[in-house]
Amino acid sequence: MTHLKKWYIPVTQENRAELQTWWRKQALKSRWTKDPDTRLREGAFLLSEHPTDSSYYWCGSEKGFTARYPSYQKITLEQFREITNPKPMKHPEKWYIPVTKENHAELNRWRLSKRTSKASKWDDKFVPGSFLVSEHPYDGTYFFSDFGNFLKCHYQEITLEQFREITNSQPMKHPEHWCIEATEENFKELKAWWEENADTDFHFQVGYTLMSEHPKDESKYYAGDIKNCIADYPQFVEISLEQFRQITNPTQTTMSKSIRISRELLNEYYNAATTPQKEYLTEHFKLDGTTTVEAIRGLHDMACGGWKPKIKKNHPNCFPEDSKYFDFSEHANKPGQRVVSADVCKSLGLKNDFIQIRNSDNQELDKRSFYLSPTYNWELVKDDNATVLIPTKKS
Repeated sequence: MTHLKKWYIPVTQENRAELQTWWRKQALKSRWTKDPDTRLREGAFLLSEHPTDSSYYWCGSEKGFTARYPSYQKITLEQFREITNPKPMKHPEKWYIPVTKENHAELNRWRLSKRTSKASKWDDKFVPGSFLVSEHPYDGTYFFSDFGNFLKCHYQEITLEQFREITNSQPMKHPEHWCIEATEENFKELKAWWEENADTDFHFQVGYTLMSEHPKDESKYYAGDIKNCIADYPQFVEISLEQFRQITNPTQTTMSKSIRISRELLNEYYNAATTPQKEYLTEHFKLDGTTTVEAIRGLHDMACGGWKPKIKKNHPNCFPEDSKYFDFSEHANKPGQRVVSADVCKSLGLKNDFIQIRNSDNQELDKRSFYLSPTYNWELVKDDNATVLIPTKKS
């Protein structure tokens, strides 16, 4: 790849430590890095060089930056490594990683596995905003509550990717029995799922713990915080909000599902692509044609008018909104693929499972059709110009 002279890259939780190492070296004499505690802020943009000062970064919006400096091109982390040619970062002996809402469950799983005692009076302090460490010098907590001078002087920050390499851990798979505590920030999102899936006259509220299934009833929550919930039901595993979204939003999961296209088709796309499109293909498509539904849709969005219909025709399953079929995937992972809420079923005098989303090996039916319970007889009848479905009781 030809190294760009003018580039920018978004600073994220995952790449900040790596980008910051290069940034500190470049801006060493700048007023921006005189304070050793200064850190690149997530959401900012690292630049090859700032057009007007020596900061090497931009704190405004991406849209505002590209409008003002259109000659700068966005790059990926892989391209950043090629351009700056940093040697692979060795894993430090003493390391720390900031705890966030997204990585808390994964980091805590490792921390608890390292401890010799089952519980600690400090466990409640291991929250987003604290710092997991390779080993605490004085006790067995494996974390610091704040970013103090001791941590700054003796430990080196690592990324989540490095943490997984060092600890030989993998991103947590979705557990069968999961729970997540309701907070002011996530309550609206959690409550929407609870209202569709729970069957109870009681109310879910902030401070309670949402559960995949309550072992004793249909409430789908524990009336208390997550610590007490897991103490009472140890088979349940705490998940992050991101995991909750992946579990409860199969449409989103489908978008990131890995698929494979033919090498011939990939070559056809590449040969017809512009330079930015070729860079996109290189980043999102492997040589064997492996990619994702989301990448196909992204390629469609940046294609010219003549190629948009070709891409849709080549990958109809990636564009369900254009299919003659309906896509019921969003409801497919709900208990019993329930279509009608429990209270409505009860008012109709029918069982909760009288109509469900169909899961089938037949692609023409799978998540595109309804399954009618064999508890009843079903009759399709014409009434003038209307078609009606009549359930009757079996004798």
